[in-house]
Amino acid sequence: MSSLGSNQSVEVNDCLFCANHKLEVCQECEFDAREDNDLTFGFDPNPARSSLELPAWSTNKDGMLQCKKHSNMDCRQCFGWKKQIQKLHTAAKKAK
Repeated sequence: MSSLGSNQSVEVNDCLFCANHKLEVCQECEFDAREDNDLTFGFDPNPARSSLELPAWSTNKDGMLQCKKHSNMDCRQCFGWKKQIQKLHTAAKKAK
């Protein structure tokens, strides 16, 4: 589920992103949600992992974020964060 209720973050299918730029790590806003998102999905936080990217999105009539491709705010195909975080953790370990 997505929400635009917070000043600093927006939640998209249980993951946090910068409310202004929709980035998991936003230098401009000094926002980094990697630790929170890792913990949400049962991973040990790894500040060395790359950040998630929010795919093309739009808002529905209620102002909720949804994937643009499927017009679904709970889209597991576009917003399948656990699988994406797993891949980013694996890549970070290989890069060491």
